[in-house]
Amino acid sequence: MTKIVAITQARYNSSRLPGKVLLKIGDKTLLQIHLERILKSKKIETIILATTFEQQSDQLIGIARFLNVASFQGSTENVLDRFYKSAKDHKPDYVVRLTSDCPLVDSAIIDQVVEKCISGRYDYCSNTLNPTFPDGMDVEVMKFSALEEAWHNAIKISDKEHVTPFIWSNSTLKGGVLFKSSNFENADDLSQIRLTVDEPEDFELISELVLTLGDDKPWKAYVDYLTGNPKTQTINSKFKRNEGYMKSIQFEKVRLRSITNFSNSNSYRSKIHNLIPGGAHTYSKGDDQFPELSPAAIAYGKGSHVWDIDGNEYLDCSMGLTSVSLGHAYEPVVNKVKEELERGVNFQRPSYLEMEMAEKFLSLVPQHNMVKFAKNGSIVTTAAVKIARAYTGRKLVAFPGDHPFYSYDDWFIGKTECNQGVPEEISNLSVTFKSCNLESLAKLFEKHPNQIACVIMEPEKSACGNGCTCSLSVKDFLQSAIKMAHSNGALLIIDEMITGFKTALPGSMSKYGIDPDMATWGKGIANGFSFCALTGKKEIMELGGIRNKGKEKVFLISTTHGGETHSIAAGLATIDEFLTKDVIAHNQKIGDLLINECSAIIKKHDLGDYVQVIPSNWMPVFTFKDLNKEMNSGMRTLALQEMINRGVLFQGAFAPCFSHTHEDISYFAAAFDETLHVYIKALDSGFGKYLTGEPAKPVFRKYL
Repeated sequence: MTKIVAITQARYNSSRLPGKVLLKIGDKTLLQIHLERILKSKKIETIILATTFEQQSDQLIGIARFLNVASFQGSTENVLDRFYKSAKDHKPDYVVRLTSDCPLVDSAIIDQVVEKCISGRYDYCSNTLNPTFPDGMDVEVMKFSALEEAWHNAIKISDKEHVTPFIWSNSTLKGGVLFKSSNFENADDLSQIRLTVDEPEDFELISELVLTLGDDKPWKAYVDYLTGNPKTQTINSKFKRNEGYMKSIQFEKVRLRSITNFSNSNSYRSKIHNLIPGGAHTYSKGDDQFPELSPAAIAYGKGSHVWDIDGNEYLDCSMGLTSVSLGHAYEPVVNKVKEELERGVNFQRPSYLEMEMAEKFLSLVPQHNMVKFAKNGSIVTTAAVKIARAYTGRKLVAFPGDHPFYSYDDWFIGKTECNQGVPEEISNLSVTFKSCNLESLAKLFEKHPNQIACVIMEPEKSACGNGCTCSLSVKDFLQSAIKMAHSNGALLIIDEMITGFKTALPGSMSKYGIDPDMATWGKGIANGFSFCALTGKKEIMELGGIRNKGKEKVFLISTTHGGETHSIAAGLATIDEFLTKDVIAHNQKIGDLLINECSAIIKKHDLGDYVQVIPSNWMPVFTFKDLNKEMNSGMRTLALQEMINRGVLFQGAFAPCFSHTHEDISYFAAAFDETLHVYIKALDSGFGKYLTGEPAKPVFRKYL
């Protein structure tokens, strides 16, 4: 059975009318009238009075106790925290938000809004988003999961003071996608009528209504009385609806954190390099990639925020090297993972989930017929190269030489500056061309006729179409590259490791309608869990099978942990979220908002020649230049240091996730604005005066 809890907020102190809830009409306080009217609801199972620890709160609790209504005391300023904690222990499915300044709130309206929210499967439903009921009949209904997400992620003071702005401002009716929302409307617009109590004039009007009609009439009876007595209606007509909320956002400014304590991080750094080569399990997370004043390790994350081992909170920008597409500890994914952990994660034979995932994933990639799972991206890119060599009988692999990373295996690493340990004979089996350059690729085929087994490349980068020098569109280039590879007897492999679940669902293959021979997937497809995939045409992938009796076997991918159930469950849950909640649209809207905000700040500071944000909404990337307008690692590291100091874990790019909110972007923009003040000073006098420690270094460098 669906459990519905109603919470009404009440406190004694009020800036406009102190003690209003204890004002009496006859022998009843406004609070008693309010609670008695709520108790008539047929939908609500439990009513809770959420109040504070202020003086006179005991009187409020006493009134609630007299009516057998539960009470909870919490924060005075952070009403969202008080509201959430009052609901949490009751484990409701839905929460009804009411406020005690609406003494004549009507139980019939409450039940109607509840019914609409549940039957429509909305995350949030109210009669206030487009108000048509009198002010004072306000009812908001939300899933408890939506309230909990707001509690975890709301940053603005106004969001915490007024409980639901984070939810409705990120809801579908307001152009967001975090919460599915709806508005319950009256047939006639009566929003100009005021039945709330915030001012002495309000109390005067409500007193007349109750003394004349009683306190137990349907809401329409009070409206009819005011309609027939226009002079009474004018008593409080000068006041505006939601005036308190409007004042709070009008004067609100983002409060930036100031992070200076890295004592536990420094201790961690002093030990970790003696235990783990490089201090981390991917070089991109290493100490040499960050300013000295930065967290050495993360303790935990939730939504779009992380906390380091010193307890410092950060807005997360890279989201696990772009692998966390929904948010840290995202509950629908975590819950699915927990279910599988209880059932075992690795067996002697395949889990049934492997077929479920194979069918689900291939339904997203109709160009391909077969799929193979693995635990990291290097495994699947190397597998694609291997099977391409087997299919074509050729040895050479071609890829863009200016691409940062495809695999830690020898076929790729041997062509980078970090080629120590890779025999030259192996390195010579890889050949490179210039990204997005058909002429360069054509020359490669001319130089190595009938020798290239495959071309592997990303379908697009953040710079594509955003100031790049390509003469072709992304789609035209990709189609031409596929055609060129095929005409030369080679296969074309698209690496969707970065673009997958970001540019489109499932990625740029569907965005541009291209048909490569194989594709590699990872990063965001399982919301940070270790799950990657290789998809491809059946005639190619079947070489890695065991059904072609008599044919030579291709040992494609064989990993003990490739079919772990909890990772596959994470992938299935992630796909479901992407399919049902339009995650791509939300993430790209977040990207657009960040681009617009930061571009305006750069323009305000007249730094367009020195700081740029590449306007790619699926992953905006920043560039930082010196006074000579050249890329400068010191200036970039200084920008990272200043953002981190203000509570933004920033490494030069922003990977939008489903948990990122408009409030997060406002916070990022405020930190970015302050950072540029320091940047301007460093342009004039050099970064060394402001940067603590050395500049960050390239991952791929010959010498340490």
